[in-house]
Amino acid sequence: MASKAQVIGEIVCECGRCAYVEQTKRKGDFLQVRCSACGVDQRTGKTIQTRWKNTMQPVGHYHDSKTVAPFGAATVEPVEDTKTDTIEDSPDTPKATPPAPAAKPAITRRETIPPKRETSGAASLFGLGVFVVCAGAVAIGSELMKVTRG
Repeated sequence: MASKAQVIGEIVCECGRCAYVEQTKRKGDFLQVRCSACGVDQRTGKTIQTRWKNTMQPVGHYHDSKTVAPFGAATVEPVEDTKTDTIEDSPDTPKATPPAPAAKPAITRRETIPPKRETSGAASLFGLGVFVVCAGAVAIGSELMKVTRG
């Protein structure tokens, strides 16, 4: 299915291929990136949206590029790094020392909190049953007392 979003520029995808930057029609007018190998990236975070806007080139900019593979390329040729020199640390730069660990308290006190006991439905019904039997026994006893007295 073809994208309905309008292509407004190109960027270099993380995989090294040329990817199209498209303007979406969703709420917020976000950008999305479409790479032939990686697919569609629709992240809407402020940082990534700003990065895409700032690094976007006009359509066709990477058409004859020797360092960026064209859209739909099957393979990506590695690009040689032209700057292989490393910069040594300056002898005047102080080495970072790790901070000293904080002092531990002499006594550690732990409180034991008893776990809450959950009552099941059967336990509740058992208590209710005992109550009903006792109430019935009291009622029968009072009726017998009335009969014997009167």
